[in-house]
Amino acid sequence: MFNRSNFKKNGRNAFYRNWKSCIIICFIYTVLVGGTIIRFNKEFDLDYRDNIKNINNIHAETNSDIVNEFLNGLDETKDEDQKLFSDATRGVLGTLVNNVSRSGSFLFGGLNAINQILFKDQLWASVIIVIGASISLIYWIFVSKVLEVGKARFFLENRRYTKTSANKLLVPYRLGKVTSIAYPMFLKNLYTILWSFTIIGGFIKYYSYYLVPYILAENPNMKAKDVLKLSKDMMYGYKWEMFKLDLSFIGYRILGLITFNISNLVFTTPYINCTKIECYMFLREISKTKGVLNIELLKDNNLEGEILFDEYPIYEYVLKQAKQHKWLRFNYRRKYSVTDIILIFFIIAIFGYVFEVFLHLFQYGEIVKRGTLHGPWLPIYGAGAVAMLVLLKPARKNPFLYFILAMVLSGIIEYSTSIYLEIVHHMSWWDYHGYFLNINGRVCLEGLLVFATGGIIITYIIAPILGNLLDKINKKVKVFVSIILICIITFDFYISGANPNTGEGVTNEIINSKLEEYIKR
Repeated sequence: MFNRSNFKKNGRNAFYRNWKSCIIICFIYTVLVGGTIIRFNKEFDLDYRDNIKNINNIHAETNSDIVNEFLNGLDETKDEDQKLFSDATRGVLGTLVNNVSRSGSFLFGGLNAINQILFKDQLWASVIIVIGASISLIYWIFVSKVLEVGKARFFLENRRYTKTSANKLLVPYRLGKVTSIAYPMFLKNLYTILWSFTIIGGFIKYYSYYLVPYILAENPNMKAKDVLKLSKDMMYGYKWEMFKLDLSFIGYRILGLITFNISNLVFTTPYINCTKIECYMFLREISKTKGVLNIELLKDNNLEGEILFDEYPIYEYVLKQAKQHKWLRFNYRRKYSVTDIILIFFIIAIFGYVFEVFLHLFQYGEIVKRGTLHGPWLPIYGAGAVAMLVLLKPARKNPFLYFILAMVLSGIIEYSTSIYLEIVHHMSWWDYHGYFLNINGRVCLEGLLVFATGGIIITYIIAPILGNLLDKINKKVKVFVSIILICIITFDFYISGANPNTGEGVTNEIINSKLEEYIKR
């Protein structure tokens, strides 16, 4: 019997037994597939006097507006309530909200935002749309949809094994089954979209193919047509029941809106995933008793049985894994040597420099050296990453506490650095006036969210990978390289102390410094 209450009860228990890993994998999955982390849409600026003149209004006669006018022409019944979000705030988030609300389309609104943020309307809107759509489609097929199966694999194992780790998200890549997983997932979504034109057909097909990610998570060797057929057969007679199960979570979804999506991240999303696994295992068992065609291909018996306080026995996995890449192991608890910390600092600092140089190139069509130093690095990026790895190490087990602490730490580093640069050089290398919740233009909520999210990605994904790769390098070589880099950047600091990197597109001169006036008083 399809018992929703029992499924939800077992799902909650599975979540509570391994809640940290459940939250981590849902958070990482949300970040990687481009989901919403925290929602807000109203402007509030602690320095309100400067905010009024800096709001980023969208003016007419840009190619993005031409696209918007075209879209509005297609939809003459566009709701007037969309105007509610116009001129939401300045910055990346504000530009995205403005464009989405004006166009009434997340796809075109997002692409228009990219056009305005990165290219300043210097390219044809059609070119941006084609490029953006192509990249998005490739990422959606080979990353988002594949990771959806990896997430399903985690929750399948988590149902029975209480020590299941979040690195299960990458099982499809470890198995070398990316293509064999991406293709049936693509067909699943394509058929659902096509059937949606028949209205009721879209609903039916959505639930007919509901189990595809779970079937692939158990056996990615199956042919695409067999996966779709098996999901359809297993869901026969249970589509309405599954719809009622989804509907039963509406209260939690409303709570997510009230809490700016925070409750979804810390409870609702992992809880729902655990519950859906209970449904899958029930339908899997029922289908075996009915003798559904190809049900024998779901033969991972290690997913069945009583709860075990251990990890899934990978050596008993029914599928042969591809060649193991140790550098792909995400052990966020790992320790880093002094040389590893130094080299990670330089890697992140150089990445930050390259990122900002290319961002400025796309925005203004010119290459400028970023930062105060003359070398190809931005120490504030490396310092922030290293500070999180070292100072926030005790909080790694709790990703949401880590996220909050990362925001605070990033704010302290950025704010204090801004003060130091203003006092010493009488210039600013960044200015957040007019952004949502900025403090004197030195830090803003949008920037802190980005830095904290980057800190999560670095701590739980990038740093472990870099650490694994650095482990392959001889210790003497790492020490030698670290000493050379430290000497070079020390000399750079010495030179830049008297003659920092300045100029158009890099700095803004501070004429009436309130900070300097305060110090004089």
